[in-house]
Amino acid sequence: MTNQERIAQLKAFKLKEKFQIEGLEDYEDVPPPTEAVVRMRKEVDRFTDFLIKRLAKNVDNIQAQTQQFFKDWDNEEFTNDETEFIVEVEYEAMRIAGVKADDLLI
Repeated sequence: MTNQERIAQLKAFKLKEKFQIEGLEDYEDVPPPTEAVVRMRKEVDRFTDFLIKRLAKNVDNIQAQTQQFFKDWDNEEFTNDETEFIVEVEYEAMRIAGVKADDLLI
């Protein structure tokens, strides 16, 4: 898949509803309030934009840059369950971008 195709798929991914409240029931806490879901969506969109920019620039080290993104990520504003759910959703964006999520330390 070309970078342009990946970018188009990532833009479509951003439009999908990624945080269905029903999906959050798998986590031990009560589903987060709407405000938390909005923050989670923004975080996934921020990460997706990061991937889109790297693909647009045709970087050759997107794997290493993605690892650095997670290393620098300040996720203290999210609970552990929220962080886990965010990363789970971001796996789809990484797959689209051609990043090997299983090779990352998150």
